[in-house]
Amino acid sequence: MKMNKIDNFFSSFILRLNEKYPRKTKLYLYADYFELVALFNGGNPIGVDDMLDRLYDEDIIRLIIEDEDIDFDNKSLVNDTEEAFVKEVFDLISQRNSSFGCDYPFGYSNISIFLKTALNNRQKLYIFLLLASNLNLFKEFQPELTAEFELLSKEALKNYLPDFAIVKSFGSNNELGGYTSDKIKKLAELMNVNVDEGFLDTISKQGTQDLGLDVVGWLPLKDKIGNFISVFVQCACGKEWNKKLCETRRYNRFLKIYLSGISHSLFTPYSLINYNGSTFYEHHEFGDAILIFERHRILSLIKDDEVLNALNSNELIEKCIDYSEDIV
Repeated sequence: MKMNKIDNFFSSFILRLNEKYPRKTKLYLYADYFELVALFNGGNPIGVDDMLDRLYDEDIIRLIIEDEDIDFDNKSLVNDTEEAFVKEVFDLISQRNSSFGCDYPFGYSNISIFLKTALNNRQKLYIFLLLASNLNLFKEFQPELTAEFELLSKEALKNYLPDFAIVKSFGSNNELGGYTSDKIKKLAELMNVNVDEGFLDTISKQGTQDLGLDVVGWLPLKDKIGNFISVFVQCACGKEWNKKLCETRRYNRFLKIYLSGISHSLFTPYSLINYNGSTFYEHHEFGDAILIFERHRILSLIKDDEVLNALNSNELIEKCIDYSEDIV
């Protein structure tokens, strides 16, 4: 990643949530935003009043709570509701602080958050996942962030599966080469399964898209029967990650996995764990059975934190750590 591209980006960078502010129920997105504010605040702590002022300055705090059943003519009640929302976000940050432990790059104390000093590689990987969760703010680096998130997802999947598993990149970091139909045939050959020619014929012969499959892993057996455990992964960094949930299911048609079905999985850099309910945020979106790997799960599965040094995005991460502006 070229430094002049990074320097040019930060020469005019302004951190703002977005004109399409998230619904109040998407608390995890607000927690991410509070973390970004802390990231760019020069190590200084930010608290409830700081974030209230910031949301006021962006003219969105009233919009966030507009669905509340309160008398909006009662200014005191409105102020209390706005403060309660901000404290709820800080409560989620407190839970992240406890859950991520030493991997968390932020300190938390007295309902305030601040960037730690002398971050280690795992804490920098957290920042990478935070940036990959906010492509709308870092559009210039979207190709690098999404491609390298796929690499990180592949590493996490390899560590989740047994040592004898085979894991291949199929998306931006494609290891099989060729046009899409050729890649699918190559994958079928490696997995000792057949393709469904009828469905494969519906693909453009010169198409190069991955058709929703970014990483694939399977547990081979010593015979030649295509009956084994397989995991097909879609990586989703965009805010509408829920629209990616079913994309790998088309491979149920392309490949004839004998008797055993494909396990479909979504890898996303968002921190989706709702600690109060031991569930995921927005689990109503998940529909049929799917295996979810979100920020905490992915980071916990990265055994060798030297993987950070292989990422071109490392330069962007370092710039974000060093960069500061008066934002509260």
